[in-house]
Amino acid sequence: MNNIRPKVENETGYKIQLANDQRWQIIATKGVRSWVRKLASIMELKPCDRNGYPKLIFIRREHDEPVFCRDPGIDDCFPRSGWEARRFPAVQIWSHRCVPDKFCEIGHENGHELEIFRMLQALYPIFERAQESGGLPLHTALVERDGIGILLVASGNTGKSTCCHRLRNPWHPLCDDEALVVRDDQKRYLAHPLPTWSDHFMKRSERTWGVEGYVPLSAIFFLEQSERDEVFTMGKGKAAVLMSQSSMDVYHPTWKRLDIEELRILRKNLFDNACDLAKEIPSFRLGVSLGGRFWEKIEEVLP
Repeated sequence: MNNIRPKVENETGYKIQLANDQRWQIIATKGVRSWVRKLASIMELKPCDRNGYPKLIFIRREHDEPVFCRDPGIDDCFPRSGWEARRFPAVQIWSHRCVPDKFCEIGHENGHELEIFRMLQALYPIFERAQESGGLPLHTALVERDGIGILLVASGNTGKSTCCHRLRNPWHPLCDDEALVVRDDQKRYLAHPLPTWSDHFMKRSERTWGVEGYVPLSAIFFLEQSERDEVFTMGKGKAAVLMSQSSMDVYHPTWKRLDIEELRILRKNLFDNACDLAKEIPSFRLGVSLGGRFWEKIEEVLP
């Protein structure tokens, strides 16, 4: 990385703070402000003044250049060399081993579907920082009762959304597609809802999600279609394997862009975190029938 053109004075900023005290200031530079404004709206992020949080700075690549360039007169606090790019299908994320800030570079191509796809991949630095303290993103619904959260884990089109729609008070769905589990400095696991990006991708909904909100995690249920509602305790080893697979599903769009060593490290980190999570949070296999009251089976086994 030789030069970075974007000016970060007079930027538009939004704050995101997670339950493990991970903090970011999301910065929109010229050319991406409307896009970042929409991203912040979907995630219900509030504007903020410039602060000392690590920055996730969004910039627009011009002229289809392979790297972005830096104007020597801008922001001398950034190193001039040593930057590395991770090239995902829709974005490039630049990082430096001595700098907590990240640059997220998006192309000049337009299109509704592409813009939403970029938003999904723009969250990867947040996921990766959560992993450093034992967290992981999961392909799951997150529901809560009386301030306690549980996960309903399943692959796509296997019943998460349907289960969320069928829940009755006092149960409340917080999200139905992805959630981010974080671990705080007291080793507690807490879960944040993440957007259902496919709803915006397919223009099915204009719903927003309060990503900064969270609930303490009480249990994890792996969904299966069944003739009757039933629940069974799951072993920690099996639960860790399934959670690791669910987390890899979140990263699936990036697999082809990772070399063998990067993919090996990612798999290992996710599996190690899944093992720790399975040791602390009880897991169950949940059979869900077409017309039953599956949530009553959940209530039977909750701690």
